Amino acid sequence: MMTDSTHPFFAFGLSDAVLDALTRKGFTAPSSIQSIALPRLLADQGHLVVKARTGTGKTAAFGIPLVERLTQGGHAPRSLILTPTRELALQISREIASLTIGPFPRITAVYGGASIRNQILDLKRGTEIVVGTPGRIMDLLERKVLDLSAIDWFILDEADEMLDMGFIEDVETILKAVKRERRVALFSATMPEAILRIVREHIGDVEILEDTVPEDEKPAVDQYYLVIKKEDRLEALRRIIDGADEFYGLIFCATKAGTDELARRLVEGGYSAEAIHGDLSQEARERTLRRFRSKLTTVLVATDVAARGLDIERLTHVINWDLPHDKENYVHRIGRTGRAGRRGQAVSLALPAERDSIRHLSRSMERILGSKIQWMKVPPVKTVMNAIKKRILNAVVATLPANTLLAAMPPDQATVSEHDTLLPAPAASLPPLHSQISRELIEKLGPEQAVEALITLSYGDLLDSSRYGLVTEFQESAPRDEGRGRLTGKRPLSRHGFDRQDHDAGHYASRHGPDRGNRGGSGFSRVYVGLGRRHGASAKDVANLLIRAGSVPGRLVDAIELKDYCAFATLPEDAARRACAFSRSTPENPTIKPAF
Repeated sequence: MMTDSTHPFFAFGLSDAVLDALTRKGFTAPSSIQSIALPRLLADQGHLVVKARTGTGKTAAFGIPLVERLTQGGHAPRSLILTPTRELALQISREIASLTIGPFPRITAVYGGASIRNQILDLKRGTEIVVGTPGRIMDLLERKVLDLSAIDWFILDEADEMLDMGFIEDVETILKAVKRERRVALFSATMPEAILRIVREHIGDVEILEDTVPEDEKPAVDQYYLVIKKEDRLEALRRIIDGADEFYGLIFCATKAGTDELARRLVEGGYSAEAIHGDLSQEARERTLRRFRSKLTTVLVATDVAARGLDIERLTHVINWDLPHDKENYVHRIGRTGRAGRRGQAVSLALPAERDSIRHLSRSMERILGSKIQWMKVPPVKTVMNAIKKRILNAVVATLPANTLLAAMPPDQATVSEHDTLLPAPAASLPPLHSQISRELIEKLGPEQAVEALITLSYGDLLDSSRYGLVTEFQESAPRDEGRGRLTGKRPLSRHGFDRQDHDAGHYASRHGPDRGNRGGSGFSRVYVGLGRRHGASAKDVANLLIRAGSVPGRLVDAIELKDYCAFATLPEDAARRACAFSRSTPENPTIKPAF
């Protein structure tokens, strides 16, 4: 490939292979921290100490020089990168690997919670870059299976987090084990005295550089999280989308397969959604982005890598379907919204096992962005339906010409000044055929029934609240009560750690079990079905019958109990009534009646 002098990273003197990798990843311009770090790290001498916030592109700032310089294999690692968490170690190793073209450099991530045997085998096979947590690095040193004698680059990322987590003594021990001629690059969001002491003792007098990104460039985002079961995430997402005044957003998934699956499920549910990930061709990627930018699709499901470099205006929401691996990715994700003076909303769908992760992430965001991630409830169905009603009213009013709207207004309000912009530009009248149909409908049905019929025809599915399922919603993530070893929250929890409320409150009682079918007083009814095992029926056959008889989505046919000559199931009350009426009107079908 010929060197492209117009490439935004060309001025740093990078090789064609690295420039090509940056183009492939969608890097459009160096960030502030990259502009500070790259010239110094690409030079052949000198240390670097930088005060920089998370989410400013630090990984690429030190990863690009490593990929540029470490192009040959050797007997021992040449670079050691210390991180406070295994999630960050994995993220850094993946990010650097994505910049690599060719066999070198080889990257090995070492961290606790994974097989040390496999990590030792990876080290013995040879590697140029080791990314690891202090505890695992110390363990490998004690076992004498990690050779630091050839380390030329010692990189300490998130130094203040190392201090907060009690790793600073291990960091000093590891730093002393590396040869004196190594180069040190230290990155920290803050510079407490303990960090400055390490700098003075092990690096000497060195200028502490600071990322110059203004504080007011932080994303203007309201951050929220839910704690729900994995199988309830789609239902919660549907309510978030439908309950918004306007939803135009990005949904982040951890895997390519996950983006495809979620986009498919959203499309099947009637949402204008598409997926974007690294397996798409450039042509398909550009086509998808064109549709999203023009709002032909309003939901884009993406992986982190695919979203790099995306700059789309007026996004209202960012949804974390899967939590990010580290703070940097989280800040990068939510920074896609809340721009140009507009506030955005970021919602993370956390699983019960991720309570500690979201709590730790919230503390970090308070320090980095000045605001915590707030717990929120799943939007209740009643709230969602009110939002849908409001959008329908606005959409209908917006289709009428201004003179028609004025004619329908009371005389004292039917004046519009030249400064009014709330109504559409005046038009002569409704098209003749529209007016003719309107008159005939009113003559046949009357004004109120005519409007009701048209609303049903156009928006019937949207206005059916039974299309929403139920959700098991867990309480606010709270620190553990060390004295009693349980989770504590603002309200008392059930013994299972979550509250169960009715359908309109947006909570879900656990599914699938004969002892869970009676939901009296919660908007559900138990029905008897004259179909059982001795008739050759399965639970699926019963479900299919009730889906058809009750005109209800399959996810709302719940707690099926199959017996020899009959079955019982739970349905929303209105669907149960429809199913019983269907059975009475079609005697050839199995009997369906209330299970009293």
